[in-house]
Amino acid sequence: MVHGDVHGIVSTGNFAFNVSYSDGRFVQTHSVLELPLHEAPVLAAPAPTRLFGRDDIVAQAAWELAEGTSVQLYGAAGVGKQAIAEAVHRKLAERGRRGHILWPRPGETLTPAILYQRLAEVFFGKPFLREVDETALRAALADVSDVHITVFDCALDQPDVARVLQTFSGCTFLFTAPYPTLPASGAAHHIQPLGREAAIELLSSELGLALGPVGLQHLQFDHVYEMAEGRPQRLFQYAQFIKGSDQWRARATREPYDQPPPVDPDQLSPQHQAEALAIALSEPARRVMVALATFGAPLAAAWFAPVTGDPRAADAGPELHDRRLVVHRYGAYQITEEAASAVRSQNWAPTSATTAAEGLLSALMPAPTTVPTSEPVSEPTTVDEPPAPEPYLLLSVARALYDTQEWALLVRFVKVAAPIALTAGRGQIALHLYALGKIAATRSGRPNDVDYYTLAEEQTRNVLTGDKAAVVAALALLSAPVAPTAKIGSLIAHIAKLGTAKLTVAAGAVAVAAAATTVVVVVATKGPDTPAGCAEAKQVVDLNAHHNTRVVRDLVGEDRQVAAGLRAAAAKATDPKVKSAIQTRADQRSTAADTLERNGDGLGNDVHPDVRASPLSNTALQERLKDNQVIYPVCPKLLD
Repeated sequence: MVHGDVHGIVSTGNFAFNVSYSDGRFVQTHSVLELPLHEAPVLAAPAPTRLFGRDDIVAQAAWELAEGTSVQLYGAAGVGKQAIAEAVHRKLAERGRRGHILWPRPGETLTPAILYQRLAEVFFGKPFLREVDETALRAALADVSDVHITVFDCALDQPDVARVLQTFSGCTFLFTAPYPTLPASGAAHHIQPLGREAAIELLSSELGLALGPVGLQHLQFDHVYEMAEGRPQRLFQYAQFIKGSDQWRARATREPYDQPPPVDPDQLSPQHQAEALAIALSEPARRVMVALATFGAPLAAAWFAPVTGDPRAADAGPELHDRRLVVHRYGAYQITEEAASAVRSQNWAPTSATTAAEGLLSALMPAPTTVPTSEPVSEPTTVDEPPAPEPYLLLSVARALYDTQEWALLVRFVKVAAPIALTAGRGQIALHLYALGKIAATRSGRPNDVDYYTLAEEQTRNVLTGDKAAVVAALALLSAPVAPTAKIGSLIAHIAKLGTAKLTVAAGAVAVAAAATTVVVVVATKGPDTPAGCAEAKQVVDLNAHHNTRVVRDLVGEDRQVAAGLRAAAAKATDPKVKSAIQTRADQRSTAADTLERNGDGLGNDVHPDVRASPLSNTALQERLKDNQVIYPVCPKLLD
């Protein structure tokens, strides 16, 4: 169910209407073409930072963008594309250039459809809950000009990039990417690792020493330069390691439970440097670093204390950033790859999911305070609310609660987390959260909550993927008026009551079956309105929804298992539309298995298992979401 201030675009065939929460009720505005465009803000950029050997590229890229030419900065991870782009932003901002900056969102693989949704969101000021029609978007933005857009970590191929440039023909783009994909009309710049002279200049500046070749030899420069691979972030980290060497050595002596890294220059690596810096952190900062590694999502400083359970953690951001263990991206901190490896190497216990969930719930739904009647009541003061937590963080916490079988807490947590994800335009994360909430409610014997999550998931899916009748029915359920000043907590109570009153269960019994992996799956037996093959297809998808994917063979095995199950379901289908959809998805899963088995994960051999598991887990999640996107539109009567 949707709670709070929710805005979105729902496209249904030839129909398109905006769904927003306004004046205490949900309303709809017909046609995306009728929505007013928002003026782009002047580009913002972090405080100036010194670049080393990159000034010419910055000047050239800024000039090209000013001339109306789109630009791409491509190269390996960690070579400084982000820093160069931010320096370009500063030059554009000095000229008053307006525009938008899009960072990658955790747990999401950028596709043309997702990029269109996000671009439509910034131009219209509303999250789009469904795919945005490219033709309508192009018409709506036909008169837009002199707006700049930066898309970080854009791995779209060249035809897709060309389509984006054509759709937003009045805008200039700055893409960062791992490889060149810009059409010939643009300007692509290959960002190379820092050369030796630039690296020497960086270290000299960071350490505050006039280091010549002899001095650098004493710092094992050749070895460090080789291990850093010319990546500025790693060189900055090494400088911090040198400056803090006395501190981390003393820390390791005081706290023997930490495992100090080697100090032999031949063994010194970026990960070992990160370990040394991590050992020397204050306890609040260490807790934040562990939380960032545990949940794999960026955190704004406002959420440090709720997630870690340590009120002192709120001020840990600068300490972590000064040690170069995190990067700071427009209000949020994200852990570096080396720092995440350091946390795992030290075998520090992960952040408690219970602590994180309780802290987030307390922050998102503060308990009401009572004022003694004898005391005068002052006028309320305006307090800037922190940005909503990253939806992928909420999903990570919910998954951790599931893994630890904290069923009651998971039931409560999802009721707050899913609406926040949906409000942010992350419909698939909201659906995943509702599925976890339903499993938790089933496991903990809460039939009313099972009904609540069944309805919430069904209506949300109708809004995201249903036909016009299903969308209208879902909006009717969501459109009852509530107090305009109501907060999330009271909206939850209101919608829960509404859902219990209006829930109707389709004909057919609902059976609870335990899979071999001990995951409870709710499977609807085929009723009179359920097309043949649907229940079987849904059962196949649910049975594979929570596999632990860590290596290629895990995902290949899941792909083949799902493909075989969907083929069997398609064989039972009698409706041509249902049969075609399920069979097509089976073929896609089979092709994905063949491709993955042939190409592997592309990470090489010398990669930590957790680093290898992360992208594979994200790929598995995307495949499972695609399963649902195919099955539910052709099986609208199936309640899961």
